[in-house]
Amino acid sequence: MAYTGGKKSGQMKDRRSTELELIKEEDAPRVGVDEIDAQHAAMIGLVNRLHQAMMQREERETLDAIIAELIRHTHRHFSYEEQLMVQTRYPEYPTHKADHDKLMQHITDLAEQFRGGDLLLSFAVMVDLKAWATTHIEKSDGPLGVFLNKQDTHAR
Repeated sequence: MAYTGGKKSGQMKDRRSTELELIKEEDAPRVGVDEIDAQHAAMIGLVNRLHQAMMQREERETLDAIIAELIRHTHRHFSYEEQLMVQTRYPEYPTHKADHDKLMQHITDLAEQFRGGDLLLSFAVMVDLKAWATTHIEKSDGPLGVFLNKQDTHAR
């Protein structure tokens, strides 16, 4: 189920929560594979929740919990994509997998730095997470979506 910022699906977001979104739902890239798009929406929801918590100066424990969930979700999402790539013999699998590994290491490093007190979450980190999420979806997952839709063998 996609993260909806505490709102039930279909409910309108209030103006304040919309203002605190780092990535607007309508700006989020889509790849045309329902399950992958839903997982991306949940990931973007977590990035937005982290941004909102940071802007509202929530406790470190709250930020840490959101970061931990973002890491868990990202790991599950990457595993799902990698399983599809192997099953469909996606020709760009090695490159895409290496990108996943690099991104996973990056987000894990940020979390470790935050937990070690070496890194205060800042707007720069949030911009980095925004670029990471949107760039990966557009540049790596977009072509994967095209490939999977041509194969039409993936689970929808």
